[in-house]
Amino acid sequence: MKKLVSVVLALVMIFALTATVAAKDSPIGKDYYTITVDYIPADGSLGTASSDKSKVQIDAAGEDGNVTITAVEKGNGKFVEWTIDGEYEVISGSLKDTVLVIKPLSDLQATAKFAAPGTTPDSSSKPTNPDNSKSSPKTSDPLWIVLGMAVLALGAGALAVKKIKE
Repeated sequence: MKKLVSVVLALVMIFALTATVAAKDSPIGKDYYTITVDYIPADGSLGTASSDKSKVQIDAAGEDGNVTITAVEKGNGKFVEWTIDGEYEVISGSLKDTVLVIKPLSDLQATAKFAAPGTTPDSSSKPTNPDNSKSSPKTSDPLWIVLGMAVLALGAGALAVKKIKE
């Protein structure tokens, strides 16, 4: 009986520790959003891109919370569009403009796409977002999975204790 209770408590502790590790990646307690900018083609032969900030304080108000991303055409390259993974709010411009001002609402990965005249940019390296939404789809939270497993372990332990007592 004591061994069974000890095993159940050990399982609960393991699940609790796993939940703590899973919560480490949550945005709670995070101070800054990270902004990463790149360009296609990656060799920069048709153009490059940059941002005025690489980190933005979470919940920064006004100009402090805004990021300006800029695409610069090079040679005969023509800017096509921005693709941005993450949640953001457009302050000025559009995804078709070379200069775009946005307010990050999560970590962002912005990519400027360039093409030579008469061609289209190679989009095979990154998936496209056909619905043109401004955010990535929400995935399930691993914390809920761990908590669900912990509840199942507690239920199984309680059932085992009940059967032993009978």
